[in-house]
Amino acid sequence: MRLAIKKKEFIQTERLTLKPYSQADTERLTYLITNQEITRYFMVPDFETTDQIAAAVEKIIAFSQTDDTRHLEYGIYLNEILIGFINDCGVEEDMIEIGYVIDPNYQGYGYASEAVRTVINELKEMGFKKITAGYFSENTASRKVMEKCGMKKSALVEEEEYRGLLHKCFFYEICF
Repeated sequence: MRLAIKKKEFIQTERLTLKPYSQADTERLTYLITNQEITRYFMVPDFETTDQIAAAVEKIIAFSQTDDTRHLEYGIYLNEILIGFINDCGVEEDMIEIGYVIDPNYQGYGYASEAVRTVINELKEMGFKKITAGYFSENTASRKVMEKCGMKKSALVEEEEYRGLLHKCFFYEICF
């Protein structure tokens, strides 16, 4: 049986707040899902129109609300500025795959590790037994985040075609 995702109104870490988005985050979310530095490694659709982007942002905002128990979606805020997000990339029974993004202007300060570690603890409290995350081989920063958060390399390796390039995707996991 698939576990429900019971999001909180907010989670406060040492430096960050993880919480659902509001309509006021529309511009920042648009920036994050269309930023070429981010979309080089984080798989999002190739949007052709501004209407497609707007629809995706609306869907992301809806997924983050606490009454949505099927999707994990939290905005990552630093001093009330949306600097990234963490979400699910798939859920099966008591296993969840997560993905995360930090605005390139805020990378290198440990924000991703702080957010991922916090969400891993939340997912464990919800009853998830296995949490996985994947990264393209050239994105070593993401691998380091997974390692800092106690995740171990799994045997799973996939090849993903994304934006016209073939990427080797490695996976890490943590089990409880």
